[in-house]
Amino acid sequence: APEQVRATAAAFRVYVSAGTPDSDGDYVVDHSVLTFLLSPDGLVQDCYGQSRTAEELAKSVRRHMETYEPLPPG
Repeated sequence: APEQVRATAAAFRVYVSAGTPDSDGDYVVDHSVLTFLLSPDGLVQDCYGQSRTAEELAKSVRRHMETYEPLPPG
């Protein structure tokens, strides 16, 4: 739902905006260019912008996977 998209964007501090629909109802979405890495627990582990290379991103993801420890129960 639109409200959920707005709330999620605000929580991650990213920008998102739907453009004006054309005659077919299609529109362009303008948004921040970020990729977030979340742990299996749903916590943000890292954030990747356009300046990171594919190799840097892959190395970071591998490092987070290798060092992941689940949150304690409760």
